[in-house]
Parts: sequence; C-alpha cells; structure tokens
Amino acid sequence: MSPQEWLKVLKAAYLQGFIRRGGSSVKFVVVEEAEDTKAVVSGVGALAREEDFVTIEADSRTTKVQLIDLLFQEIAKQVDWDALAFVCIQKLFRENDRKIPDEREACSWGFLASLNNCDEATLQRDVNSWLERSLFQDFEMSREFRLAMIQLCLSQLDPSGRQSKEVSAIQAWLRGELKQMAALKKLLIFQKVTRSNARDLIASFAHWVRLLGKSGVVLTIDISAFMGKKGTDPKSLSYSPSAVMDAYEMLRQFIDGSDDMEGLLLVVVTPKAFLTDQRLGLNRYEALKLRIWDDVRDKTRPNPFAPMIRITEQAEPFFEESRLLTRVGSRKDDVQHQRVIESLRAGVPSPGAVKALGCPQPTVKSKFQQMLEDAQASIHKGWTTKGLLIEGGFGTGKSHLLESLRHTALESRFVCSKVVISKETPLYSPTLMFRAAVGAADIPQKRGDALAEVAADLNFKSPQYAEFYEWVHRQGGEIDGRFAATLFLYERMVNDPELSHRMIRFWAGDPLTDAEIKRYLKSCDANASYRFERVSPMEMALQRFKFVSRLMIAAGYSGWILLIDEAEIVGRYSFKQRAQSYAELARWLGRLEASSFADLGYKSGLAAVMALTDDFQSAILEEKGDREKVPEKLRETGSETDLVLARQAEQGMRLIECERIPLVGPYDQLIEDIYHKIRGIHGAAYGWDPPQVPTIERLSSTRMREYVKGWITEWDLKRLDPNQKVEIELTEIKQDYSEDIELENSQEEVLQPALTESS
Repeated sequence: MSPQEWLKVLKAAYLQGFIRRGGSSVKFVVVEEAEDTKAVVSGVGALAREEDFVTIEADSRTTKVQLIDLLFQEIAKQVDWDALAFVCIQKLFRENDRKIPDEREACSWGFLASLNNCDEATLQRDVNSWLERSLFQDFEMSREFRLAMIQLCLSQLDPSGRQSKEVSAIQAWLRGELKQMAALKKLLIFQKVTRSNARDLIASFAHWVRLLGKSGVVLTIDISAFMGKKGTDPKSLSYSPSAVMDAYEMLRQFIDGSDDMEGLLLVVVTPKAFLTDQRLGLNRYEALKLRIWDDVRDKTRPNPFAPMIRITEQAEPFFEESRLLTRVGSRKDDVQHQRVIESLRAGVPSPGAVKALGCPQPTVKSKFQQMLEDAQASIHKGWTTKGLLIEGGFGTGKSHLLESLRHTALESRFVCSKVVISKETPLYSPTLMFRAAVGAADIPQKRGDALAEVAADLNFKSPQYAEFYEWVHRQGGEIDGRFAATLFLYERMVNDPELSHRMIRFWAGDPLTDAEIKRYLKSCDANASYRFERVSPMEMALQRFKFVSRLMIAAGYSGWILLIDEAEIVGRYSFKQRAQSYAELARWLGRLEASSFADLGYKSGLAAVMALTDDFQSAILEEKGDREKVPEKLRETGSETDLVLARQAEQGMRLIECERIPLVGPYDQLIEDIYHKIRGIHGAAYGWDPPQVPTIERLSSTRMREYVKGWITEWDLKRLDPNQKVEIELTEIKQDYSEDIELENSQEEVLQPALTESS
C-alpha cells in the first residue's frame, strides 16, 4: 500500500471518525525508504492538524523514546500550554453564557467583570466553581494533571500571574525541567514526572484536549534510530538491544492500554529492517510481535485497518479511491463497537470484547470463584489462599480469560492487577513485580492512583482498620517497624497532604530513609518508638505485598488479586534467573517451602492466577532439561543458598507439571457462536451488514484468535470492495525459548537504596 493510499484511509476512518469520536489506536507503519518515513510523518501531522488534532512528533534520533517519562516530556515541550488553557477558559465562559474576548491579551479579572456586569469577587467564585466541576471532579485525569491545568487556566485571567513562579514551575514540571518540587508544594503536586505516572499524564492530556473541543491527540514516533539509522547529526542517539527492548515493551503497553485511552492515535513509523533485523527488530520482542504481526492476512491485498501496514510504492492502488472513501467515511459507525474490533484486530482482549463475547472456560472460572472466596476469608479463617496456573497455546484465549477474571474480581470488590511478565517486570524479582502490581492496580468503580485511593478510603474508627493497625504494630510480627511508623504518621497527619503523599509513596515502593521517618515522628510529638531492622530489597518487597493487601482490606475491599500473564518468557532467562523464577512461581501459587514469606496468601487476602503456554513443560522442562539440570547445577555449588533455591525451583517445576489447568479449545458450537457475535459487532461498528464468509471452513484452526482475525480481515476488505475475492492465509508464530541476556534487568540494583536501612 502506498503512503498516499494509507493516509487517505487514516484520515477517513480514524481522524474523521474513530479517534475524533473518542477512540484510541496504535498503528505501526513499515516503510521501505527513508523518504517514505518523512512522507508518512509529515503526512500524518498535516492531516491531523487539518482535522483539529494536537500533533506531536517524536524522533528516536533526538528523544530517548524507550523511556515513557521522557516521551511525555517531549510531548510537553511541543505543546503550547497557555494557548490550550485559554481555550479552556473561553469554553467555560461561553458554556455559562458569559462574555470573553478572543484575544488572551485583553483578558483580566477586572475587564471581564466589567464586560459581564458583575464584580470581580463574584466572577472569581464562578470561575472557580466551573473549574471545580469541569476539571477537578473529572477523574478521567490524574490528580496532578488536574491541579496543574486548573492553575494554568486561572493564570490566563491574571496578567501578572501569567509569568508567575507557579506557572513557570508547572510548565517546567511538565517538561521535566523542574529541579525542586518544593516550588509546587502549595499546589499539592509532590511527584516529578516519572515512569510510574507518565502514562496517566499522557492519557490525562488526551482527555483534556478533547474536553476543550479539539479532536484529540496524534503522536507519531519515528523509531528508525533503533536499527542504527542515526542520521548525519553526530549527536544523534543510538540504542543498545536492551534499550530497544525497553521501547518495544513500552509500545506493547500502549497497545494493551488503548482501551483506557481517549482520543489518542499513536503512529509508530519504522524502517523495513524492523521486520528482519534479528538483533534489534520486531523478532527480538515476541510480546509486541504477537500483537501487530499480520499472521492472518489476505494473499493479495493488505488490510488498511490492521495494526501494522507495510508501505510500498506500487504502481496500481489496491482500492478505488472513490469507493474507499465512501465506505470508510460512514457516519453510522459506533465507537464502542469499533473499540472492540480494534482490540480484536490486535489480539488484545479489551473489557468490551470480553463483555461482548463472554468467556467459555467454566472450569477455570469456577476455580477462580472459589479462590476469591478463600482469599476473602483467609484473614479470619487463618488459612492459605492457593493460586491457579492456567495453560494454553498462543492465540487460545489466555489473555481473554484473564480479562474476564479481572472483571469478576472487580465485581467482587477486589483490587485487581494485571501484570505482564517482561524485561521490565521479571518474575524472578519481587521488587519489580511489586512495582508493576501497584502501578497496574484497578480499583472497583474508581480510576487514578490506586494506593492513594485506597488510603483515602480508610476509616480510622472502623473495626477493619483497628484490626489492621493491631497487626501492623504487633511486636515480633511479620513486617518491619517502618510500616507501623508510617501508618502511625499517616493517621496522625492525614490532613497534611505532603506528608500523606510521602507515606503512600513509601508503601508503593518509593524511598524514605530512617532519618526522614524519625524526623516526621519527632515533628508530631510521637511517644512511640519503632524498631527498624536491616531488610533486603527482596524481603521488603514481600513485606510490601502483605502490607498493601491488608491495607486494602482495612479500606473496605475484599483483597488483592494478581493476574500474571505471559510467564512463558521465563524460558528465555539465563539459568539462575530461571531457577529463581520457578521458586517465585511456587510462592505465587502458595506452595513455596523453606522461605520467609513462603506464602503471601496466608491471612492476607492476596492471591494470584498465572498464565503459561501449553508447550512450556515439553520445551523447557523436558527438551531444555530444566527439570534435572536446574537443581543439579545449583547443588553442585555446595552453597546453602543454592541448596535452598534448588528445592524451591523443584517445587515450582512440579507445579507446572502437575497443577496446570488447560484451556478449552475451540469446538464447533463455540466457533459458530463467536462468529455470529463478532459479525454483529462488526456490523454495528461500521453501520453495514457484513456478508457471510466461509473462513470457518477454510481455516480449521485450533486457535480462536486465528478464526477471529480471519473473519475481521475478510469483512474489512469486503467492506471496502464487495466484489473482491478474499483468500485468507495463515503464517505460524512460534514461541521462541532461546536464552536472551538482554532480558536481564538491572533495575533492582537501582531500587536497592530505597529499600535498605539508611540514615
């Protein structure tokens, strides 16, 4: 497909349709020549501006796009925040039947009060009330972003305030240029832009832009530098294989989280080496490849709606332009149904897709329901909550099942975290697992910072809190005195937003030294003394899991459920990391022996479900020989630590062999039912009557994903050209279990200072 042809589809289907109306999508565009890269990037930007989108262009040569905090900061540098804030103020005035000029320079409180025949005090009260309703109470945006935008909006009506220290500090904070957070203390913003909050800030920005009446945000990222395409500038960035994998992981997260975004189109432009380079290309990161690869496709024509498009300069267009634009530009489409189809094209189970299609795994769902009941009762009954291990091949519905289980857990008032095992979140590291679990936590009927919301729900006079407080302060208890001290401080100084924030961030894994805790205790005249032991990073992470889970119960929730996906990446770890991962698997399933915190589910309301490929046992435990080699090599060292790890790894491997629950594969009636459901969704999404397609008979697949992608591909192409003959072909994506040293993560070393005793 030529750049021009694809851009026309993008404009009609996405910029004028899906994204403008609140959808979100990630598209990969593979180009053959560097000139095509420039044409696509500039073309996307030009079309987006025509349609009143805010446009951002990020280039991997100049921005470290693998770091999401730096990506957000690049976005912030390209945004005219004052102009957008003034648009917000104008919109509020006009919605409330007040007059305001078009020129920002003419605006001031005094002038606007005179223009609207009222006094300044009344006008200020009204504006504050409007901002309270429209911004501060809009929980689709993060708290920090809401507070920052309110301040920027107010500054538009104060000529002296437009250049104030607070306004300058806010914009510097957004751009990552603020050195001291103390400048924003009065505004109740305490945290810099980091990897933990950058994604929420991007989602908040896209949502806010749409509130202003604009169409949304279009972000293009040129990742040519990943393949060594540095350009002529000697300062151009280069990327190690590890950095490239970090970037692919970030992009995977964007795809998986697209259903939580609004009005955001992310276009990733890549050179053709992206498809072929074994060291730096897509093949290096399977989790991303599984989401965008055109493994189910027509033999002759590309699907212009697919997650990945290959750009060529063929002489003949694939589609007649008049027919293409007429059919793509239908206004009968439905955004919610389109969201479902977009997620299914990428093989990502969105909440909408799970709700629409159901989940035909009765055995797992029954066992999961029992697990929830056990977890909820574990504190008072004093028993262990056993986790579940499910297995299925690629495309058989593991992720779909986990999304269904997430919905069930939330309905039962559990906090739920879906954690994808990756380079960024390795199974062998409790520290990084905890970070990921807290960052991904979903709260029933709420959005935003999960731990902050949980803490805000605490009722210090409730029996649940009293029980929790006693457990935390118990002498010789399960957790370190730092948790008792910080809980004491949070309760005593809950009206101090800065201190409360520091305590919550410590619970979430951020640094807080012993000296700081003691200083805070002294400031509130605490008579109690707390003992702080030396605690390893791993031990502290395990303690945090216990503490946070019981904190959730004290706040009125049922417990904490972790849904751990793509655990098969363990097979690509080095020997020692595989051994540690097997031990951690046993811990999460509640079967680990000979270890402190062997059972995180004991009296904690914490439980986990782990998903694994169905060939892991044969490929890794048997063919690679881990079942015998791992414990054998560990015991050869003679070290007591390795002897313990050998026993623990054996426990994990036995669980893989004996306790995994296989998924139900596609059977005729199920295939038929899903076919009719998706046909109805596709029809509702695009305002047409999809024809019957014979893909069911042709594919004869054992993977539901291939059926679904085959149907959608055929309907997509038939919608563009009803007379076209579609021939679906499949290419198999095989799981790669070869060891990859780049999967080793050094982040835990970085985190250690935050987790050890310091003075």
